[in-house]
Amino acid sequence: MDVLSHWLWGMAVTHGKIKGRFSGAMGVIPDLMAFLPVTIISLFTGHRNPRVDDTTTTADFHPLSWEIYQWSHSAVTVTVCFLATWWYLEKYGTPNFLSRFYIATMSAKKQAFLIWLPWLLNIITDIPSHTAQFFPTPVFHPISDWRYDGTRWSDPTVWFTNLGILLVVWAIMIQLERRKKASSQISAE
Repeated sequence: MDVLSHWLWGMAVTHGKIKGRFSGAMGVIPDLMAFLPVTIISLFTGHRNPRVDDTTTTADFHPLSWEIYQWSHSAVTVTVCFLATWWYLEKYGTPNFLSRFYIATMSAKKQAFLIWLPWLLNIITDIPSHTAQFFPTPVFHPISDWRYDGTRWSDPTVWFTNLGILLVVWAIMIQLERRKKASSQISAE
C-alpha cells in the first residue's frame, strides 16, 4: 500500500486516542525503515532503486531493503515491541515526551497497544496488497517464511477500493466529530 494510505489508516485506527502526527508516523515507519536507509546509501554508492511498475521485483532493489523489510513487516517484531513497551510503561510509567501524544488517559496495556496498532495495520494491509514478486509481506518472520501472493496495491481495483474505504471512514469520523462538537456546544449553553 502507498505511504500516504498507511499514514491515514494509522491516524484513523487510533482517532480520538492518540494524536494523528504520532499514529500516522507509526503507520509509515515500517516502510521508511526498509527504504530510507537504502535511499541514503544510494547517495554515496550510486545504486539507484528502480522505477516501480508492474514488472518491478524485489530483487531489483538494493538487498538491504529486503533484509530490513522482513523485520519491519513482521507481526512477530510488532508483538515483541508491544510487549516491551507494555512492560516499560507498567514498570516506569508514561514518559513525559510520550504523554504529549495521548488524547485520553489509559492503562499501560492500552497505551502500548495503541502505539503499535498503526504499525500492525501497515503489515495487515500489506499482506493482500503485495505480490510474491514484489515485497511479499513476511508476516511471521523469522518464525515462518509464509507469505501471501496478493495483488499489487497499484492495481486500480486495489488502489481505488482502498481510496474509497479511506474516504468513507474519514467522512464518518469527521461527521461524528462534528456531531460531538455540536452536542457539547448545546450542553454548554
